[in-house]
Amino acid sequence: MSEPITVAGVSVAPGTRRDLAPTASESFTGDRTTLPITVINGIDDGPRVFVTAAVHGDELNGIAVCRHLLETLELDRLRGSVVVVPMVNVLGVQIGSRYLPDRRDLNRSFPGSHTGSMAARIARLLLEEVIIGSDIGVDLHTAANHRTNVPQIRIATQDATSLNLATTFGAPFVLDAKLRPGSLREAAFERDVPVLTYEAGGPLRFDDDAIDTGVRGVLRVLRSLDAIDDAPPPAHEAPMILHESRWIRAERGGILELHVSSGDHVEEGQPLWSTSSPLGAERSSVEAEEEGYVIGATTLPLVQPGQAVLHIALPGDRIPSEDDPTDEEDEEDPDLPPDHD
Repeated sequence: MSEPITVAGVSVAPGTRRDLAPTASESFTGDRTTLPITVINGIDDGPRVFVTAAVHGDELNGIAVCRHLLETLELDRLRGSVVVVPMVNVLGVQIGSRYLPDRRDLNRSFPGSHTGSMAARIARLLLEEVIIGSDIGVDLHTAANHRTNVPQIRIATQDATSLNLATTFGAPFVLDAKLRPGSLREAAFERDVPVLTYEAGGPLRFDDDAIDTGVRGVLRVLRSLDAIDDAPPPAHEAPMILHESRWIRAERGGILELHVSSGDHVEEGQPLWSTSSPLGAERSSVEAEEEGYVIGATTLPLVQPGQAVLHIALPGDRIPSEDDPTDEEDEEDPDLPPDHD
């Protein structure tokens, strides 16, 4: 038998689901800003896992993943507990913005403060009530504005627990990503809570493949932790472990024609895109300087000189999935200045 767990001052007994809305801050009108949290505490003992989405308010795929997860999990078959926060940045979701109304990036505001900015207060509440005390977390994201990401997990690959769970998740790529100062993942890491950052799709829309991969992935992580008995097969077989990536930028401005798609494997010398003037004269074409994989791309058909166009990751190690019979983050806006991080 599991033990009751307490979140935001509310005790959730074994075999119980509770929907909570603790106050995180308030608006200039005095209206409460709450953090919607669902706590599912299984009957039997097991791990405590958190799932967060919409830390950036325009990143909606994670909200859909959380909804499917809450519809799927069965109390009488869950070992341990799952804490789900489908809209961390509620105010950003309401206005369709990556940021809070004060333009602060919530994913650069951890560990936060009870007396700081709105972002700092929300971050502190999430840290104390959701992250601390958990054994593992999954943080759901999409690409930044006017971009899209191939489904991918971002972790520190030197951490064996994170790497094992990341490959189990079933996204096509696992990217070795440094910890960003002030990010949720960094704050959790400093408190010995591994976090898988899932990046997939673009902002302000639902992407069926990104959502399906995310739902399967979270369930597969729970199954790997022995929190549930069954999980779906991976959405993608044999994830590629990638250790280095970079954005390729436009040399000239113009109308963009991409010659590769997200997820493509590209060879050195392969044409990546061309730009032309509004009157049709070709101005520039860009070829791949090395072999790699397209893990992200702009969605804008018009580009300026120096604008990020393709996110290319260098080849790494392919890890067979556990279903293979032969064997067993934080998305950044690359056009922002460095001090934004």
